[in-house]
Amino acid sequence: MQLESTTRSNRYYTYLLIIAILIIASTLRSPMTSVGPLIPFIRDDLDIANSTVGLLNTLPLIAFGLFSPFVPRISRKYGMEMTLLFAMLVLAAGIFIRSVGSVSLLLTGTVLLGLGIAVGNVLMPGLIKMSFPYRIGLMTGIYSVSMNVFGAFASGVSVPLATSEQFGWQGALQLWGILAVFAIVILLLRLPAILSEEKKVPGRVDNQPSQALFKSKIAWAVTLYMGFQSFIPYSIFTWLPDMMLVKGFDATEAGWFMAIYQAGLIPATFIVPIIAAKVTNQRALAFLSGVLLFTGLLGTMLSTSYLILAFLVLTGMGAGTTFSLAMVFFVLRTRTITQSAQLSGMAQSVGYLIAATGPIALGSLADWSNGWTLPYLILMFVSACIALFGLVAGQNKQVIEQANV
Repeated sequence: MQLESTTRSNRYYTYLLIIAILIIASTLRSPMTSVGPLIPFIRDDLDIANSTVGLLNTLPLIAFGLFSPFVPRISRKYGMEMTLLFAMLVLAAGIFIRSVGSVSLLLTGTVLLGLGIAVGNVLMPGLIKMSFPYRIGLMTGIYSVSMNVFGAFASGVSVPLATSEQFGWQGALQLWGILAVFAIVILLLRLPAILSEEKKVPGRVDNQPSQALFKSKIAWAVTLYMGFQSFIPYSIFTWLPDMMLVKGFDATEAGWFMAIYQAGLIPATFIVPIIAAKVTNQRALAFLSGVLLFTGLLGTMLSTSYLILAFLVLTGMGAGTTFSLAMVFFVLRTRTITQSAQLSGMAQSVGYLIAATGPIALGSLADWSNGWTLPYLILMFVSACIALFGLVAGQNKQVIEQANV
């Protein structure tokens, strides 16, 4: 009887963990993808320049880059899920603060939500590796799909919500704090299991990347692959609506176009991790991801009709493939949970600092060149770099093992 009760309890907490992974994943994109379509509303209401607008998606990336190396150190002290619980509290606070309606609070809240998302970005691959070691591909796929489904939905409904009397742009941004609150509730329900597991010290990892990691060609390839694959979507989250407005589409269409771009991510984010976990190496997949991005961006640049939707989906498929592979690389290129967290911390720290240059740089180039052709060319060049670094990152080698060769 006691065994049956224990089994039922374990099953209950496992289901809660799966729900927690899904809900936390849903909070990692939606607070940022909801901003891009609302930029015209925010810019007009607060009377801010494009340089300040660029900070709305640049500040979180800087937070990712600067804070990521410290995340597993905090996790080592408090455990993964307790750290994630605190992160969701910070994220919920950041979403609320940035929506109050002043420029200073907008930027302050943006930094806070960036810190919260950074924790999820770093710890989720390690949590999946620790909790579901025989279902890494499937759980990574589910995690990625949840992230991108909610990210796409946030893009699509932002403008309709902002133009409604009940919400406005502030309410359209605040809405996504509900997901963070839901994540907090699920983690609190798991608290008895979390505290029980902490006695056995699982979920605690030493995060600081070892010197061997910095000497690893594979680790640097994964890091640069991560950085360049982040450069493209976060630039698109910021500027795709403006790119579409220039082509003659209206604000509502531009918001749904970004949702359609992200819809292209969804099949890839589910299927690619499963395939990647089954094949000997991921070089072909990684190279293909760069080719898909390049082709999709080229078509998006040249199209002025609704044919652009096909190219946005293609771009999304490339972005979904690159993101999924980056997450899988943190697991497949390492032997232990500790190494996975270390590689994740290194790749996300350096990678997001690279990505942070995208929104501001592309916006400045668009102003300087009086158009979006040059930013498109930069994005296509980055796509080519993704293909090349993917050929190295996709090799069937371990980062520490390769560093010692």
